[in-house]
Amino acid sequence: MRDTTRVTVVLPVALWEEVKEMVPAGQRSRLVAEALEAEIRRRKRLEQLERLRRFQDYLLEKYGEMPSSVEDIRQMREERDAEITGLR
Repeated sequence: MRDTTRVTVVLPVALWEEVKEMVPAGQRSRLVAEALEAEIRRRKRLEQLERLRRFQDYLLEKYGEMPSSVEDIRQMREERDAEITGLR
């Protein structure tokens, strides 16, 4: 059995009425728990994205704009394809 705790939550009347209308009585706590878990995951992702943005800013400040590696990757793929084709 999962560890649980009983809490008091204050909700707008219209929202609660909608919940009561749509969700059977035995499933409301699960709905609230799932919604809270989803919101916590969303906020953690946003926090991680913000940390990543700050790190990107730090790298840009420290090293400046880095050259694109697209052309290097294309050339490596062509060389690999030529080697594979040559083996057949």
